[in-house]
Order: sequence, then C-alpha cells, then structure tokens
Amino acid sequence: FFIALFSIITLKTINIFFNPLSVILIIGYIYISLFYISAEKIVIREDYLIIQALGNKEKVLYSKKIFLDEIKKIYFKDAFGISLMLDPGILNYLFNSKQKFMKIETDRKTYSFGLFLEHNDFLKINTILLLKLKEYADKKIMLNKVRKKQEELSVIYNLEIEERYKKVLNIILDEKKIILSKKDGCCVVNISNESIKDLEISKDMNFEEIDFYVFYVNYLSKKEYENKKVLVGYNGTDGKEVTMSKFKEDINEIRDSRSTFKN
Repeated sequence: FFIALFSIITLKTINIFFNPLSVILIIGYIYISLFYISAEKIVIREDYLIIQALGNKEKVLYSKKIFLDEIKKIYFKDAFGISLMLDPGILNYLFNSKQKFMKIETDRKTYSFGLFLEHNDFLKINTILLLKLKEYADKKIMLNKVRKKQEELSVIYNLEIEERYKKVLNIILDEKKIILSKKDGCCVVNISNESIKDLEISKDMNFEEIDFYVFYVNYLSKKEYENKKVLVGYNGTDGKEVTMSKFKEDINEIRDSRSTFKN
C-alpha cells in the first residue's frame, strides 16, 4: 500500500513539475529573479554618458557608453505595450520598442532608456542632458578656436626672420597689444595672444601683456631707450634684433602706409 501511495505521489509530483505550464512558470521565475530590472540610471561624464539597467542588489544587467558628440537627437516615445506587465526584464528592455522609452539617437544606433519612465520625468532628464550637450559643444568650439589659433601662431613663428618681423608688426597694430619679456638684456616683443602661452617659446620666459600705446609712450617715445636692443618675433631660436628707435620707425612706417591707403 505504501509503495503504491509513494508511486502515486511521485507521479503526481512529476506531472506537476514537468507539465508545460509548470516548466514555463519555473523558467519565468528564474528569469525574473535573475534579470528583473529594479532601477535604471544615467551617469553623465565629461564627454560621454552611460545608461544602465540594474537588477536585484544593483547588479548591472545592461550598460552602454554613448559619446556626447555622437548624439543627434533625444526624444520620448509614448506608446503603451502590454508586454511590460508580462516581462519587466532585460529582454523587454532591449528588444521591445512599444514601451514608454526615452530615445537617444546617434548615427549608428538608437538607444532606449526608461522602462518605467513617465513623460514628466523625461522632461527633467532631457533638460539636464540638453544643457550638458550645449556646454560640451561650446567647450569643443572654444578648444577648436584655441587649437586653430595655436596652429596659426606656429606658422607665423616658423617664418623666416624678416617675414616674421613684418608679420608681427602688423599683428601688433591690429591687436593693439604686445607681450613683453626680457632676454639677455634685450626687450623681447611678441604677439599678444592667450594661445602663445602654450607654445614652446614661452615655456622658460616670464612675460607680461601690455597695451601697445602704453608701450609706445613708456618705451618707444623715450630718448633713453632709443639704442636699447629689441628682439621681435622671438621663436625660441631667433628673432629680428633691432634698436628701439628702429622698431619705432618700422611701426610708424606701417601705420602711415595704412593711413595713406585709407585716404
């Protein structure tokens, strides 16, 4: 009797655990236990962001790094999908396009974020992201301008001495500022520009930026400085060496020629 009863219980148990519905429920339970999304987050860095889906105990189920300069568009896709209730897990997160998702569109791919995201929350996140994208774009533009200016300065300071000298004088008159420093008893006169600080020629020199007209009054117009040596357009190797009076003469000649041309 007991053997028969045990056999019946065993068969019932086998039927319970191995019928199709039970198998599906067991697999579903294991899947949800391992891959259920309990939270999502966006991490914003200097030039990229990371979107993540987290499971139990904040286990990272999905993580994607997206560079800011790849982002073309951010928008909200508001379409309800019944599968959210059936599958709040990673597969639905990755493959179902019928949920309320924030979309981050790049040239290569469109990424989804926010399995449980409401539109009001999207607006808050979007505001932060748009500000970051603008800040990054502005910084990139500024860095490009600085790099371009450095390249232009490098070209100028690699010219032959005479050509460099004339170029520097013209730029001084355009910018109305100079960089003044001292080297071996000479006054060193270079172009005033923020980018020059990063050039090799400025690494071992102490210099100050001076308004050109202040320099003209304090140096070029004073008799005691007439014979003082001036090194113009110094590039770390050489520059045009002239007296202060010659420097004044050449500056005035260029300025007069400009006035004549305008008249």
